[in-house]
Amino acid sequence: MTGEPKARLIDPLKVHVPHQVETPRLRLKRASVQLATALAAARSESYASLYPWFHGDMGTEAEEGDPEWQATKLDQQSRDFEQRNSLTYYAFKEDHLIGMVALQPIWRRGQMKLTYWIRSNAQRHGYATEAVTAMIVFAFDTLDARLVTTGHAEPNTASARLAQKLGFQQIARQPLACELPDGTLVAGIAYGLETPPHPPKAASR
Repeated sequence: MTGEPKARLIDPLKVHVPHQVETPRLRLKRASVQLATALAAARSESYASLYPWFHGDMGTEAEEGDPEWQATKLDQQSRDFEQRNSLTYYAFKEDHLIGMVALQPIWRRGQMKLTYWIRSNAQRHGYATEAVTAMIVFAFDTLDARLVTTGHAEPNTASARLAQKLGFQQIARQPLACELPDGTLVAGIAYGLETPPHPPKAASR
């Protein structure tokens, strides 16, 4: 079919991916085991607010607050970063870890799936908008993305508002796609973005 994009012949290991991305207020730093103590504190504090939406990928409350347990997860994230399987960054406001933003690439398609969370005491300050916008711009400008996707369980209205604010278009609603902690099955909402927002370009290094 003429005019349709083609899969890219690309070696992900040859893609230069900066270890840090800077925004006006934040530094997004790649995953490393050195962040274990700060991450354990953030996840422990935010356990109740994160659990409804991330329970399938979370440990127990005790595990989430354990630096050694977090170090094991960070080590895997670091190795995934080196192999370009998943690109996980942790957002810092000065020396305070306030959240995470990650891209899971399908390099041949130029597609990046975005996930994020913000710790409880940093919410409602615009940090999610700032960090996620920077990572979207980073995906398009630095990683040459064609499409950035994201999604959430339908009851997660905060994620819906942010996706819509950043210009994502809903591309699917899949019934029974997400399970809440009590076993209730709800729809999953998927979004796509083919052009980046236009804030000042984030610095990376």
